[in-house]
Amino acid sequence: MEQTDTPPPAEGAEETGRRRRWLWARPPVSGLLAITMAAMAFTMLVLQTTLGGFRVDGPAPPRPAPPTEWSPPGDPVRIMVCGDSRVQGSTGDYTWRYWLWEHLTEHAGVAVDFVGPRNDLFDPVADRPGDHRYAADFDTDHAGVWGATAAEVAERIGREVVDADPHYLLLLVGVNDIVRGASTAEVLDRTRGIVAAARLAKGDIRIVLGEIPPVWGTENDRAANTVIHSYNTALPTLAEQLTTANSPVVVARTAADYAPADDNWDAVHPNTRGELKIAAAFADALARPLNLGAPYPRPLPEVTVGPTAAPEDVRAERTAEGVHVYWEDVEGATHYEVFQRRVSPDPDEQTSLGVVAATAEETETYEVTGLFAGAVYEFAVRALKGDDPGPLSASVQLELDDDPPPAPEGLRIVAGVLTWEAAPGATHYAVWRRQLKCSGAAGDQCAPADSAEVSADTGWETVAVVHDATQVELGPGHEGHEFAVRAHRDYLAGGFSERIVYRASD
Repeated sequence: MEQTDTPPPAEGAEETGRRRRWLWARPPVSGLLAITMAAMAFTMLVLQTTLGGFRVDGPAPPRPAPPTEWSPPGDPVRIMVCGDSRVQGSTGDYTWRYWLWEHLTEHAGVAVDFVGPRNDLFDPVADRPGDHRYAADFDTDHAGVWGATAAEVAERIGREVVDADPHYLLLLVGVNDIVRGASTAEVLDRTRGIVAAARLAKGDIRIVLGEIPPVWGTENDRAANTVIHSYNTALPTLAEQLTTANSPVVVARTAADYAPADDNWDAVHPNTRGELKIAAAFADALARPLNLGAPYPRPLPEVTVGPTAAPEDVRAERTAEGVHVYWEDVEGATHYEVFQRRVSPDPDEQTSLGVVAATAEETETYEVTGLFAGAVYEFAVRALKGDDPGPLSASVQLELDDDPPPAPEGLRIVAGVLTWEAAPGATHYAVWRRQLKCSGAAGDQCAPADSAEVSADTGWETVAVVHDATQVELGPGHEGHEFAVRAHRDYLAGGFSERIVYRASD
């Protein structure tokens, strides 16, 4: 396994006064060789274009037919996987490179050394490369660059082949060219340029061109996928044209049976299911006709998509406005979904509160509002990569045991309307009544039966629940009763007011 870091830029500039001195770093031997070969290629291209090819006299001899099968050239076999973000992968991914490596080494019995100038992933949350949090351990060397176009790969592939000296070049690139407006012909020409530059660096390199899997969720899927389909259709002919006796070029059917709505975690990038499909296609192309390993077994295994781990250390804390839910970040998560359920009283079903974008912080948080005081709530969180969810976390419960509101004051009855002063923190009021106990020959001597506490056990009953007001109209039939008002804050019951008597004469 080779692991090398991409070198920093070799040139810089210093200015002193009005004079400028350029500082040049001497390129490595491999860089000099790549520059020399690129100059030779350009010269050959000019001569061929001007003179119509090289010949001494008469027509050129017929091109010998390339062999139909090839044998593996070495042990271990050196493979360089090159391309764009679909090659590099992102935080928390297995990557399709892993599934291919696993198949070749563990199931096909091939000694493989993945080579290339990088071994990292791209972190889409921090928006930078250099991440190494893979979902599995394997030989991670590669030559994929997030956002790279086929034109950019063509510029660097010669140097990378010289440095890594691979037996096989696996190429998956072109989607960035297309979504940025490149035509089928332009992407095919750039692919041809990649093959030419790689072959100039290593004449017997074996090349597998991956079809471009379709996209889903770009600004113009129809236009992009039309060009992608056209490119993929033309790819076998291009591979046949580029194949030589020493350097075969074959096609991996990576777009076959690829469903981007199910196989991508965003518009472009494969989830675990998509990774497996891409890896299987490359394994098939290596096996036939290149005779490296075996085709990938079908049907493909069922795999779980989304982040592999549930958020841990989920906790909830009361705030003035509601509850803050906290949890530790999950590798590969781009978003999190927070769930809530009221446990008591009046239990309800678990519901999603919404999705929040992941941050670069180790601890994530979500603020929950609109909760009822006096209730017990349960919270849980799951991580998502794009639209693909991971497992749900363990739940955490929190009781909103706030202070109950004080008893209402200032009860009075005027013209049949019972009013009171608002109690701080109250969300609603319950109006209770109990019939007066009357005596005397005419039954007109009425008074409260006793001073027992207000409750159903002592003959009291609730006759009204008042929201957003501090009064209630007492209609006919309420005379001859005593009344009390109780303040509530959601499920928290506060104190009772002083009692007031309502007689017919009032």
